[in-house]
Amino acid sequence: MIPRMNLADILSDQDFGLKMRFEKEEVASFFRPGESHSEVTAERKKWISETPDTCVAILPEGIALLDETIELAASLGTLPDGQTFDAPEPSARCARLGKLWEADFLLMKPDDKGLFRLYGGCLCFPSHWDLREKLGRPMADIHAPVPGLNEKLSRQIDGFLQRIKPGISWERANWGLARTPELNLHPSRRLPRLDETVTSDEVWFRIEEQSLVSLPKSGGILFGIKLAILPLREIISDPAARQGLLRALRTMPAPMADYKGITPARERLLAIMEST
Repeated sequence: MIPRMNLADILSDQDFGLKMRFEKEEVASFFRPGESHSEVTAERKKWISETPDTCVAILPEGIALLDETIELAASLGTLPDGQTFDAPEPSARCARLGKLWEADFLLMKPDDKGLFRLYGGCLCFPSHWDLREKLGRPMADIHAPVPGLNEKLSRQIDGFLQRIKPGISWERANWGLARTPELNLHPSRRLPRLDETVTSDEVWFRIEEQSLVSLPKSGGILFGIKLAILPLREIISDPAARQGLLRALRTMPAPMADYKGITPARERLLAIMEST
């Protein structure tokens, strides 16, 4: 899968740090089918059919958000012709959209205290987290495992979510490293993790391209996530991306490296990249 965003922007030659940086794009461009649409949606259908309880969840507070998202998807022309969402159960409508879009999607809305909470979505390709564990919780709780994020960016995130205007996709990218090219890294699968024995052919660069879109009728936010996964050797072969990743690995604080699952392999990864 080819990332939509430039590798040089994702891996800029700067010390690692938490940044609140979004680019303004068209909503349709994020959610419309891409080159890998058939392959990605086939895998999404597989996981939704086999493990619906881990992929799909919707609370009562999220039903209006879901229905507005379905309306948005149709209005943007991001769905195949003739698709219907007449199932009475919200979870069935959520699963239906999850099988048609390449993107995972999460639905958020402020509670009566103004705190944005996660009220539902379809998450087929998580990066080591469980949708149902986060359901109903405010953003600060969801972000709590990320070292330093709440302390540095919590107020900025809340303010940004409150100010988002309709008709715009606010986009950014997050990245990680994995020992598998699998899309679905749900913790229940217990897939192999990075350690000091990895080879260059066992490491994959995992890009989460993210989109925030206002849902004005329901007062919520649609959070879309699309994945691009590249072999480490492709990063190494790109001089700018290689330098950016080397610098990030060297300067990443220990708690963040622990959180990203990089610590056991950090020295090994640096050795691989520095010797290439």
